[in-house]
Amino acid sequence: MTATAVQSGPGRPGQPHGADAHSARPAAAASAAASGGSHTRSAPSRTGSRAAPAEDVMRSARRAQPEWAARGARARAALLAALAPTIARRSEEIAAVIHEENGKPLTEAVGHEVVGSIQLVNHHCSIAPDVLEPRPARLAMQPHRKPVLARRPYGVVLGIAPWNLPWIIPFSQVLPALLAGNAVVLKPSELTPRTALLLADVLAEVGLPDGLVQVVTGDGVVGAEMIRARPDKVLFTGSVATGRAVMGACAQFPVPVALELGGVDAMIVRADADLEFAASAIAWGGTFNGGQSCCSVERVLVHSSIAERLRVRVVDKLSRIHPEAELAPAIDDRQLATWNRHLADAASRGLRIEPAPEVLPPRLITPRLVSGSDVTEAEVWQQETFGPLVAMREFSDDDEAVALHNASPFGLTASIITSDVSAGAELGQRLRAGSVAINDVAATMYGSPELPWGGVGDSGFGRSHGQEGLLECSWSQVIEEPRLLTYGPKRPWWYPYDLEQSAALTALAGALGRQGVRSRLVGVARAVPTLMAPLSRRPRR
Repeated sequence: MTATAVQSGPGRPGQPHGADAHSARPAAAASAAASGGSHTRSAPSRTGSRAAPAEDVMRSARRAQPEWAARGARARAALLAALAPTIARRSEEIAAVIHEENGKPLTEAVGHEVVGSIQLVNHHCSIAPDVLEPRPARLAMQPHRKPVLARRPYGVVLGIAPWNLPWIIPFSQVLPALLAGNAVVLKPSELTPRTALLLADVLAEVGLPDGLVQVVTGDGVVGAEMIRARPDKVLFTGSVATGRAVMGACAQFPVPVALELGGVDAMIVRADADLEFAASAIAWGGTFNGGQSCCSVERVLVHSSIAERLRVRVVDKLSRIHPEAELAPAIDDRQLATWNRHLADAASRGLRIEPAPEVLPPRLITPRLVSGSDVTEAEVWQQETFGPLVAMREFSDDDEAVALHNASPFGLTASIITSDVSAGAELGQRLRAGSVAINDVAATMYGSPELPWGGVGDSGFGRSHGQEGLLECSWSQVIEEPRLLTYGPKRPWWYPYDLEQSAALTALAGALGRQGVRSRLVGVARAVPTLMAPLSRRPRR
């Protein structure tokens, strides 16, 4: 294995001590575990660096983690809160690297990624102590016992991130993992290594222990070797195919994994919708970042009474987008080939594709709307295009819209446009999607750090963001101790088993089965003599 391992620490912040992977490509699905997507491209080498085997990276992380965990959530949050002003001060530098490496407009680099990461810091650092610090609990049937609920770090978390949001997605993996007390090894996509290395440099500024955060760069072979080095938790965001490979590789040990995979997310436009608002939402929701987002609007379900009028407006909106200034290009030729394949499939089915294409620079295409009676059979409807293509289909009522939406194996986000907000909320509860937005593009919810983010079905499982994101990076532990007496009497359910003991437990079951708190307490009180009989008549052994 060759990789760049960047250690964030007080020594030489963010300095590389390894080498970027060269052109090794995954030979099988398991080897692809960690490209962060389905694409492979070698990262540029760094002169004068040396190889850093996966085992060495993992050992370094394990050395750094215990002291970090021992600081406690409040101290960790206080230190990491300094990331907000650090990112703000370096925002132009960060946005420039994202733009140069990924190709997205600077507006999106700043607004979607830089601003989002600052919001994550402010929110997560404010709630982390309450979410992660130990807290007492009470036991209804054993008030003499004192349990404490604690969250424990996994140890070393491996984050595997994609290229489409090369700053905010890895940041949303690293920050909660650190707050929970873990060390982190970050494996970014081989298509966007510079952004991840810059992230490590920014993290180093706040004074993290040496070796606590490391970045390994390279293709899927590097990621697969990091999994074989046995991290304690894997956070993966990327394609469904690679996610399955990651899950399969983790299952061999086993290592727990959280997966945020793809989507063919839908927007439902009801008959009472504001057409101008809906058309603008579709045009932006389907094409931001060049459509290269797991939560972009790829399908539109529109009520038949307004379908034609909405189609005309959407086509007009799409024709007003300036691809060279406002869209990210296809990240590579393989992504462009997927776009062209989906367009060719739609054309072969006689579907309407509009507006007419423009002559554009390489890896850019005119954003299009695909519609027609057979659109649900087309690749652009059934598969994730990950590009500026939107498919539209009519529905007759809410029941049909729900059926069409839920027929997809994916379930990441959904958007509903309607003048009846209450009806929209009721409709949203019937949709199989992790996030549902009424009168907005659901993708925007990724920028709300208070809300959990994740999907169901082929869109994966596990959550980032919100309280759930912090819980995802830790495991629960219960410590129970006596409140008063050091030992107390031996328990009535201990050995030996006898008829008196069975009668006592049967009395307890009857008391607990009563309806209402008062009735239940009366039943328990009446059962106490029977419960104590086994102790008084026959000592426990």
